[in-house]
Amino acid sequence: MSPDELRRQFIRWQCRIRQYSVRKDQGRPSRGMRPHLVINNRNVGEVTLVLVKSESENLTWQFKYIYQKTQDPADRYQQAIKLLSEYYYQIPDEFSDEMMAVYPFGSDYVKQMTMVGKGCLIFEQGNQRYTIDCSMRDIPEIEPKYQATYWHNRLFNPNLGNTTKILGFEPDWESSEFIELELSDTNDSP
Repeated sequence: MSPDELRRQFIRWQCRIRQYSVRKDQGRPSRGMRPHLVINNRNVGEVTLVLVKSESENLTWQFKYIYQKTQDPADRYQQAIKLLSEYYYQIPDEFSDEMMAVYPFGSDYVKQMTMVGKGCLIFEQGNQRYTIDCSMRDIPEIEPKYQATYWHNRLFNPNLGNTTKILGFEPDWESSEFIELELSDTNDSP
């Protein structure tokens, strides 16, 4: 499979499992949305990642509007689920392949990861496994990807502070791979 085919297949898979999550499981991150991060052959733990659209300004505005419209975290949550389950994941080609993770402001973890600069994300769910080499970077607040990720997470996490650090994971599709697992080896759906 070519690197471009792998990228397209992975993003389609991510959209499918995320759509399933918002429609059937109230948006709770599934295993396929929480890959293991491996650095220097050492598993440093799971990372919950956000998938953002390449052109995200309009959706960022919608996320921000939902957040500011009500003070009720449960209402915000339900409106976010409604927005994401209706059409958000329908067109995989609209998504960036750089994925985001949110951390507290001043996080030593983000500093360490950006200093290391490279890692490997291992995604697994159902009969799908993707091993994706990636570079890691601290996303500046002025970038649309930062704003989209921040306001997306703000809807789901009422305890998220006003300032956060967002770590970006940019895949290297040339050195990444897909493996189809035997169904008897897995316990997950989609």
